[in-house]
Amino acid sequence: MNGKNWRLCCLVLLLLLITTLVARWVLPGEEAAPEPYGDDLRAYLPALPGAVYAFQGSGNEFAAFMRRITFAESGLVQLEDASGPNLALVVEHHPQKLTVIWSEEEFYEEESLLDAEYRASRGRGHAVELVLLSAPLVVGHTWSDQRFQREIVAVDQVVAVPLGVFYDVVVVKSTNPEAPEMELYEYYAKNVGLIKRESLFPSEGETYSVVSSLRSFSCPLSQ
Repeated sequence: MNGKNWRLCCLVLLLLLITTLVARWVLPGEEAAPEPYGDDLRAYLPALPGAVYAFQGSGNEFAAFMRRITFAESGLVQLEDASGPNLALVVEHHPQKLTVIWSEEEFYEEESLLDAEYRASRGRGHAVELVLLSAPLVVGHTWSDQRFQREIVAVDQVVAVPLGVFYDVVVVKSTNPEAPEMELYEYYAKNVGLIKRESLFPSEGETYSVVSSLRSFSCPLSQ
């Protein structure tokens, strides 16, 4: 095959390849498979049993609280918040959604609530659906659960709390349709979790705030 015919053959093969790619990608009725979300939301609630978060508070006697991660397995995480009565929460730990599925007040036992049959047999607590965080992490993304309408209002916030300064913080705004004048803002730092919570209440023409800010964080070293 002479040089001219060889170049012609290569050109034909190249055109066939381009035609095939165009047919796969842009013909009507053909849709590319959706790309997975780039953010794994589990990084905003690290499954670290033994981790302890201490929050200082202002605006309310219960704003200061202690959060412990007590158990984690099989895509579930158990949190316990101590401020007044102890509150235990079971969170479904999914790459694209963090959902509280169980809530139990006055919980003072050192035991796991991760097993669904055991939770149901206790006769205490109740199933809930509270979606703390939902992908994609983009400003304007909204979702709702059984209590709140939620929206991501920032993904690159710089937030100072007593523990230090955090960057690229995700901020979620939550409102309750039954009390739309009240607003809740929760601030999540990657690989740390919740670092700040702020509730805003209108009162006599002014805005009253209750703030919980992370002042310390500890986690035992792996054995």
